[in-house]
Amino acid sequence: MKILHVLLSKLSLPPLNYGGTERVVWALAKAQEAQGHQVRFLWGAADNLPANAAVFDKSVPIEQQIGDWPDLVHFHRPYQGDLAIPYICTEHGNAEGQREYGQNTVFLSRRHAENHNATCFVHNGLDWADYGEPELTHPGDYFHFLGKAKWPIKNLVGAVAVARLADVKMKVIGGHRLNFSRKFYFYPDTKLDFVGMVGGEKKNALIRRSRGLIFPVRWHEPFGLALIESLYLGTPVFGSPYGALPEIVTSSELGKLSLDYRELADAVANVGRYDRAHCHEYARENFNHFRMAGGYQACYERVLDGESLNATAPFSTQSWHDLLPVND
Repeated sequence: MKILHVLLSKLSLPPLNYGGTERVVWALAKAQEAQGHQVRFLWGAADNLPANAAVFDKSVPIEQQIGDWPDLVHFHRPYQGDLAIPYICTEHGNAEGQREYGQNTVFLSRRHAENHNATCFVHNGLDWADYGEPELTHPGDYFHFLGKAKWPIKNLVGAVAVARLADVKMKVIGGHRLNFSRKFYFYPDTKLDFVGMVGGEKKNALIRRSRGLIFPVRWHEPFGLALIESLYLGTPVFGSPYGALPEIVTSSELGKLSLDYRELADAVANVGRYDRAHCHEYARENFNHFRMAGGYQACYERVLDGESLNATAPFSTQSWHDLLPVND
């Protein structure tokens, strides 16, 4: 099959450091090529792109740039235009208000789909060869938070509260100690280490040495790459039961989900009860890029056979970015 992936991102492909969606698209394409498919990309004006990527030209209709090469177009953005070639769209985010989607839209988790009045979803997967081996026996003396610290929905405030209640050190991956933006915050705590926005091996090394991910998000996380990256590198997850988290942290052996910070802190304080090897093996088996590619292959075949991925067009009537309650 000839597959064209469309994402008008300005981040390099593969992403050099940060870039979660870009990393997923790259991993999916690598799995598809390994399975014998031909893959190309229509991308934004990024600094570094592979030879099989074309740069989107704003002055030319996207349908013209797609041309007649692909058997199927996989948009990683909303699209409801007039395209003669079969296509699907993956929605990687949450609606911020009233919104309609194409009938062949794929979401990232069962809850993500349900929130947008849809049924079709494919869990993300990653190419674990990019992550190295986990540290299963001698982790460091800290936990980690992974996400954009200035976004209230990611709930750095709650992660800090849990770490303080458990009296543990925590490295904050995704922000600085002092933030002067509209979401001002300042944490002078000596047990908190802010490492900024890092990616690649630097991020992997920090997670690999961590004892666990503290992730009490206050929104319905569409999927959460931070969860599977952390599990693969051997760390259990301590978070809220919102969005896709219960679909990823599916047993008490993988961590603890609760809206009560004290319950999470108790689990964090007793992190030794969790088996790092089990966390690693679970993520490796269930969230690899070949498994994701299999899910999308099923979607492609349905669309090529003339079926629709959802019985009706998905839609949202509300914002899924509003803060959800927790028991702090």
